[in-house]
Amino acid sequence: MGAHAYCAEACAIISLADEASRTAWNLAALEMARGPRDLRRRVRLALAGWRATQVQRRLDRRLDAGPGADLVPWIWAPSAIVGSPPRVLAGLILVLVAWGGAGGLAPETGASVPLPAIARTGLTGPGVPAPPRESSASAPLILPAPPPEPRDVVPTPVSLPSADRPGTLPSPRPGPAVPVVAEDFARGNMGIREIAFTFDGHDAANVTVEILDMLRARDVRVTMFLGGQFVRLFPDLVRRMVADGHEIGNHLDTHPHLTTYARNHRHDTLPGVTREFLMGEFRRVEASFRALTGRPMAPYWRAPYGEHNAELRAWAAEAGYRHVGWTRGAGTAEDLDTRDWVADTSSRIYRSREEIAARILEFGRDRPGGLNGGIVLMHLSTQRRTDRPHESLPSVLRALQGQGYRLVTTSELLEHAVPRQARVSPGAAPRPSSPAQALVQ
Repeated sequence: MGAHAYCAEACAIISLADEASRTAWNLAALEMARGPRDLRRRVRLALAGWRATQVQRRLDRRLDAGPGADLVPWIWAPSAIVGSPPRVLAGLILVLVAWGGAGGLAPETGASVPLPAIARTGLTGPGVPAPPRESSASAPLILPAPPPEPRDVVPTPVSLPSADRPGTLPSPRPGPAVPVVAEDFARGNMGIREIAFTFDGHDAANVTVEILDMLRARDVRVTMFLGGQFVRLFPDLVRRMVADGHEIGNHLDTHPHLTTYARNHRHDTLPGVTREFLMGEFRRVEASFRALTGRPMAPYWRAPYGEHNAELRAWAAEAGYRHVGWTRGAGTAEDLDTRDWVADTSSRIYRSREEIAARILEFGRDRPGGLNGGIVLMHLSTQRRTDRPHESLPSVLRALQGQGYRLVTTSELLEHAVPRQARVSPGAAPRPSSPAQALVQ
């Protein structure tokens, strides 16, 4: 048989995507662990960072290479067994054939390769097995019941396809061609009493179930901006978000820094952040989400750490995504970033749960427009052990609804923020409002 690849191209991409998510999760867990940063921990962090970088580079190279493996997945023997006695060789080959036919584990990462997940991606090419005929539109998508409600959600990584071919994004949002522009959307119509709550999710979900329960209790739909790692680590939560009617936007695959803000408080594009890099980040999240849910993401994105500029937004617009920020008020200290991500009580920007609630409810008071059209930024996880900001969410939602505010998604906010002919829908590219200076997280 020769020293052919053990797995076809699609399987290799799935395996590498799983390995990339696991190494990134290991790095994040080390970074978030409490305790002194002694020499031993620094060495472990450096090693974990190196491993995560190497795996991501292998995945990127695989995507750049495109399909090219032979079209016989799961039966090629690795070169390591070439030269073994004939009886051993034959036995191993038979085991591998049976293993692959049963949907076995990829040798590189232990990633399960379910055919339905591949079929839902819409991937095609010489390296991708054809989906079974019965996986057609006649079989409706069945969303599972909401998951159990633990206090701390344990990550359950799943292996999902990363993308089809590099260079161009999949086009899950067919619709009429409209001009694509690249400004930030940070506030809706100030003449209408409606507000959009938005939640970002990266690689942790320890309060997500509680947030979803609170939103369901008040019959509120929001926009969730999810990263690729969140989609792969917490598939049940993502399915529940979709089942509950929430809108899902793109928060990039690996939650990367995009600008130099952390170095010089300027939003200059970082070296190495190219159009191709950003397209890959969009593509991998979208492919994972589509494989999991069978539907496209909403055409909105939010930059990790609030790091974006005109160049980055223009590249995103080419992919059909419009940037959604959060609302700022009259002064630099007044905005609707709740700072729920700040866990250090000694930080000058730390806000207690009560302060966060008050800042939302009092935003724009005694000024024309007030809170109308506001976009609130919160997160699906917290590092706080006490004084957790999301616990004030029910009282805030109840108070706003009592004041006559409609609590809407980003799409609904945009419906009234732009002229009718430029409305944003899942089938059209977005249109901007006005630029807003981003605040780094």
